[in-house]
Amino acid sequence: MPATFGQLLTEAREKRGLSIDDAAHETRIPAQRLRYMESDNIAAFGSLTYARSFIRQYSEFLGVDSSSILEGLPEGALGGERDYRYLTQSQGPWLREPAAHTASPAAAPAGSVRSIKSPLPAALGVFVFVLACVAMWGSHMAYMHSQTEPAALKALPVEDDEPASPAPATVGGTNVKTKQVDFPVTAHKAVPVN
Repeated sequence: MPATFGQLLTEAREKRGLSIDDAAHETRIPAQRLRYMESDNIAAFGSLTYARSFIRQYSEFLGVDSSSILEGLPEGALGGERDYRYLTQSQGPWLREPAAHTASPAAAPAGSVRSIKSPLPAALGVFVFVLACVAMWGSHMAYMHSQTEPAALKALPVEDDEPASPAPATVGGTNVKTKQVDFPVTAHKAVPVN
């Protein structure tokens, strides 16, 4: 009886003197997935795409030919390149073709950075604009508040009939007419508490 693909993988791993955990560390494939492959449990992967990728990667690591097992796996729902080619020929390309003058990202120089369009700069600009508007409005309101006189500082009407004070006050070398203003005061007598 010929050995199964899982048995070939197990033999190749053991021949290299590796444990499942060592192989998982080297390939970065979870150890449970390696156990699935070595026990021929392809259905445990959930997706044949993952199964194909892990089988290809693990068999390349161990030096085992995986073409026979990969050809034996059933096709996916769309059938791969064949169906994609059919769809693009009948419906047109799904992706826009890259511009002829644009170099591929792989051919870009090592120091260059690809531009990624993000809404963050626009949002930041709007935030700064709103912040500046609020600051200008607050400055205007503070200025307007400082320009209004409180009601207590407004001059009471004073009659000019009263005689001028005997010594006129001088401010900066000019005589200033001053008048005394009496405010009505009411005094309340304290009531003793018994």
